[in-house]
Amino acid sequence: MDKLTKILTKALVLLLLTAIAFPSSLVSAASGVTFTKTTYQTTDLLNLRSTDSISSKKLTTIPKKMSLTSNYRIGEWYRVTYSGKTGYVLGQYLTKVVTGTSFTKTNYQTTDALSLRQAASTSSARLLTIPANTKLASSFRDGDWYKVTYNKQTGFVSGAYLKKVTASSTAYTTTERLNFRSAPTTSGALLMTIPSNQVVQSLSVSSNWHKINYGGKTGYVIGTYLKKGTASPAAPSAGNADYSGSKMYVLIDAGSTVALRSSASVLSGQLTRLGRGTPVVVTNNLHKTRGFVAVQTADGRRGYVEATYLTLFQPSPTNRPLIVLDPGHGAYDPGAVRAGFAERDIVLSVARQVASLLAGKVDLTLTRYTNDYYPSLGERSAMANNLSTSRFVSIHINASSASSASGAESYYYKGTTSVQLARAIQQRMTGYAGMRDRGVHFANYAVIRGTQAPAVLAELGFLSNTSDRAKLADPAYQARYAQAIADGILATL
Repeated sequence: MDKLTKILTKALVLLLLTAIAFPSSLVSAASGVTFTKTTYQTTDLLNLRSTDSISSKKLTTIPKKMSLTSNYRIGEWYRVTYSGKTGYVLGQYLTKVVTGTSFTKTNYQTTDALSLRQAASTSSARLLTIPANTKLASSFRDGDWYKVTYNKQTGFVSGAYLKKVTASSTAYTTTERLNFRSAPTTSGALLMTIPSNQVVQSLSVSSNWHKINYGGKTGYVIGTYLKKGTASPAAPSAGNADYSGSKMYVLIDAGSTVALRSSASVLSGQLTRLGRGTPVVVTNNLHKTRGFVAVQTADGRRGYVEATYLTLFQPSPTNRPLIVLDPGHGAYDPGAVRAGFAERDIVLSVARQVASLLAGKVDLTLTRYTNDYYPSLGERSAMANNLSTSRFVSIHINASSASSASGAESYYYKGTTSVQLARAIQQRMTGYAGMRDRGVHFANYAVIRGTQAPAVLAELGFLSNTSDRAKLADPAYQARYAQAIADGILATL
């Protein structure tokens, strides 16, 4: 064996011995994959383990529907951090979350020549260059990257080189209740009914159909019932029956009854008494001014029932936990208003969705079902106190003069269960909707102070903050807020 062969043989033997002694050092670099940081949501309860093995130590259990981020995986095991602990979870229980934010379609203009990139990153492939002063439209952003289409190519551009193009609009006031439709025709889908004496912004007019923004939606109304200019909102009249013809149900403790009266007064005569779950048909919503609803029973009797004891959700024959949902504000009180979005509209949408999620699991009622009714703070608490309420949740949206203020927060007044309820809702709002966590706090708010049952006031976010507002106005995120509140309630029952 010549000298060169001896040297090569020794080197090979040394390499083999190293591989035997330190096998992991040769394969570890290839065993994992690093990728762009991605947000996921857990689809079930999920064990966080110390290594990429089902037999490794369990560090903690991660709840369902929690947001996690990862940029490294080994096979089907993803490295994540949760509650200050870093470990691995199985990818089969993760679903990818779109990290961007959808918002109302907005027009922009480029302030300089601008690269259109394949993804929301300067390291992403450049598709083309967009000239300065080019008009673009976007309804989705990821951080400061806006998704746009130019020359039939769709990608992302940096928001640093965009300026918003403000569309001219004219203020009008509705003179009657007005159908708000998806298209400029009476056959267009009904988005909502706008109450009388509401201010709307008209963007354009064609054949007497006005394209307007209202309540976070863009649609069309007929100009016949609009007058130019603004007016001070007035309280809605008793004649504005927002759900006349709808079926409602008597909501009272099992074994108790409520009076069907001859007129809208507790001093009027009793025609009969109605038990829990009795169906009635609404003939006129006088509760807007006098606390009563005009109804007709199945046997044809007409009379008046106190609004407190009626619900749109059929109660169980026996008492299940009763949840009272309180969408804040209403009617002439829009609450926080920014960029054409009103707190009154958004919280009602969320409350309705919470009710839909809870229906069949608990008994339910809302302090208001529509936007043309304003119950006072005392009336909201009284409704809960007059019934055997298990949980009371008042839903609101924040606003601040500081546009940087952001995030969700929850308030309680007293009681261990109220604190638990606030924490359960807060944890899920921040997790499900990705909101900044402003915490759970004591507050001397009248609506929760006056409620005897465990009560929480939930602030979903800040309408005055651009990022929060994009979520609050987005139906997909409204569904997340609703799921958070519903799950938080159920978790404490």
